[in-house]
Amino acid sequence: MNDRNGYIVLDFETTGLPYEDPEVLQVSVINDKGETLMSGYCRPERATSWEEAQAIHGISPEMVKDCPTFLEGYLPKLLELIESVAAVVAYNAAFEREVLRNYDAEPVTAFIDPMLMFAEVYGEWNDYFQDYRWQTLNTAASYYGYEFKAHDALEDVKATQYIYEKMIESGVPAIMI
Repeated sequence: MNDRNGYIVLDFETTGLPYEDPEVLQVSVINDKGETLMSGYCRPERATSWEEAQAIHGISPEMVKDCPTFLEGYLPKLLELIESVAAVVAYNAAFEREVLRNYDAEPVTAFIDPMLMFAEVYGEWNDYFQDYRWQTLNTAASYYGYEFKAHDALEDVKATQYIYEKMIESGVPAIMI
C-alpha cells in the first residue's frame, strides 16, 4: 500500500532539449504548501556552452562554474523527495522525466502535467495533431492572472503550482503521465 501523500512541484533549466542529452543547470522543488525544498544552480559535467538555451533562461557558464554538478549536489536528495510524495507536478512533465532518464533515474512516482490540463482549458485546437495545442507556462499564468519571471526554475515552480491549484479548484481533472 502506498502511504505517500501530497505532491512536489519540480522544474529544471537545462543546457538544451531532451534529444540533445541536456544537463541540468538549475533545479527547484517546492512542496504542496509552497515551501522551497530545493533550489540551486548546477555545473554541467560535459557541456561548456549552451548559447540557445542561455538566450532563453539567461544562465551562463560563468554563473555555474563553481556550483556542484546535478549528479553530486542534487540528484540523490531530489530522488528522495520524489519517492516521498504521491505525485510530482511539472509543467511539461515529459521533459522533466526525460531529463531524469538522462541521469539514469527512473522514479516510479506519478507525474502530473498541468500543461496537458491547461491545453484543454485554453481550447486552441490543433487540426494536425487532432488535440488541443500546448500552451506556454507564460500563457497559462497570464490566463489565471499570475505574474512571474519565466525560465527561472524557482519562479516556474511557483507559477506551476498556482495554475495547477486553480485548475484543480475549478474541477479540471489531473492528467498523469
